Amino acid sequence: MTPLIDVVFLLLIFFVCASVGQIPESLLPSQIEAGGLEADTVIEDESPFDDVWLHLLRDKGQTIVELNDRRIERFSELQSILLELAAEVPEIPVILDIDGEVPWGDLIRIYDICLVAEFESIHFAVDPPK
Repeated sequence: MTPLIDVVFLLLIFFVCASVGQIPESLLPSQIEAGGLEADTVIEDESPFDDVWLHLLRDKGQTIVELNDRRIERFSELQSILLELAAEVPEIPVILDIDGEVPWGDLIRIYDICLVAEFESIHFAVDPPK
């Protein structure tokens, strides 16, 4: 029993000596005042463009593309618009909103057009669960 008491006292002395050199965090000086924090300057969004929404829908057996509520009839016209836009701001996100009736081939074609334009982020819109 005596060796056990000796070990406990040695551990107690060790932890007391080891903790003496630490500075409590409450004593450290800080520059934060007790009020609300606000910045003096307002940082504005530098991008003049909004997200690019491509809505694909099926109308009379033909796939129609709406680019931000602007109807585009031909894929070649869409490709030229997206190439110009990607040259200006490639970091703008492209969101593909696809109706269920659109064929997979048209979906892949639109996705490939976005890849060729070299947009940095291409997303798919998903309906929320009911």
